Amino acid sequence: MFLALYGVSRFLVEFVRLPDEHIGYLAGGWLTEGQALSAPMIIAGGALLVWAYRVRAPSGNFAIAQ
Repeated sequence: MFLALYGVSRFLVEFVRLPDEHIGYLAGGWLTEGQALSAPMIIAGGALLVWAYRVRAPSGNFAIAQ
């Protein structure tokens, strides 16, 4: 979850930050390199969340009632 939320926050912050002068915007006049590098983090974080919810292995962080 941290990876996905960190990627989303970085992506959103890049909208208010000016891109580096020597790089500029990459696509369509709005996509910066920081946003392009944040997209794989969002995708990987989402994929890890989906995988974790599908596996549903017990974490061992619970007390067994006797």
